[in-house]
Amino acid sequence: MLSALLLMVIQQHLWPWLLFLFVAGGCIGSFLNVCVYRIPLGRSIVHPGSACAACGAPIPAKWNLPMISWLWLRGRAGCCGVRIDARYFWVELLAALLLPALFFHYPPVTAAIYAFFLYGLLVASLIDIDHFLIPDRFTVGGALLGLAASLAWPPLHGQTTLRASFDAGLGGLFVGAFLLWLVVVIGSKALKKEAMGLGDVKLLAAIGAFLGWQAVLFVIGASSFLGSFFGVAMLLRGRQSWGSRLPYGPFLALAALLWIFGGGEGAVRLIVWWRHSMGLAGAP
Repeated sequence: MLSALLLMVIQQHLWPWLLFLFVAGGCIGSFLNVCVYRIPLGRSIVHPGSACAACGAPIPAKWNLPMISWLWLRGRAGCCGVRIDARYFWVELLAALLLPALFFHYPPVTAAIYAFFLYGLLVASLIDIDHFLIPDRFTVGGALLGLAASLAWPPLHGQTTLRASFDAGLGGLFVGAFLLWLVVVIGSKALKKEAMGLGDVKLLAAIGAFLGWQAVLFVIGASSFLGSFFGVAMLLRGRQSWGSRLPYGPFLALAALLWIFGGGEGAVRLIVWWRHSMGLAGAP
């Protein structure tokens, strides 16, 4: 009932609602930047308030506006003038765009769950890039939250009963954990070194809990392609050498994002087109 009422309000006031979501998403992005910086250091993400990482001065509200402050100060701290990484701006912009995009494509409750899920993936990915680790709060915690969301909201998996939805989430969790664990074992034996960390295995389990086992198959294939493409591009540009380590979490997260915004349907259409183009339409 509440979801239907909220959907009606959104439809009647679409553009003001999308603008509100954009601003809210930018504020969330600012908080996500705090999480990326503080969580690996074991610091509280709530207290103390925002402060300059260079000189330690508290950041006043006028210099802490998502996206706007970074542009206004031309990428420098207002207190000491030290350069601020452009990633802070892009994270806030991505978070700002993500929220209205989800609410435009999905019912309110599903959109809210996906937003929480994708924001967690974003933080986990950035931490993985910076430190080559994914904290358990995003993997084990994410898997448990995915199961809870599956149990609380059956439409998340396209189901109508709590039992069927929970089974879908649980199946996705186990398929994700098992398949990537199998890849790790086989890859490590073939390469005679660790192919990827167990954090990636647990992250895919969390993705499966939220999205189901069908998404896991897509995410494994898409993330492998994206990771290979990126690795080759870095080799050609001289940014990497053979055997260099790449964080795999960001590619899993990007593949999950593609699935949520129709990547699975696009992959099916691509396979159908390929079968027709190869004259395999009538093949079993």
